[in-house]
Amino acid sequence: MNLNATCTKREHWTVVARQHRWVAGATITESYNADDITERRFTATIRGFQNWKIRQGKNVPDCATAVADVVSRVKAIRDRIDAGDEAVFAEPNEYYKPQSVV
Repeated sequence: MNLNATCTKREHWTVVARQHRWVAGATITESYNADDITERRFTATIRGFQNWKIRQGKNVPDCATAVADVVSRVKAIRDRIDAGDEAVFAEPNEYYKPQSVV
């Protein structure tokens, strides 16, 4: 069995910005893939809970749409935490990946 065939290349992500004021009670971090700078990833720390995976995908021509999507997803998670909904912690933590823009 060839073990090298099952291994994948580790991606290297570089932080672009940390947005503290997009959503109250959350810090959103934007990173890009060092191997493909057109791909962006957004993660968040919400109410002290780290590493919420928010969105990952290629840059889009309309940046405002991507930002609005990130903000709405973070607000939804924050509101559930504030409401005491502990089910939010049991759900899969996966990136939302929008369809690529042609």
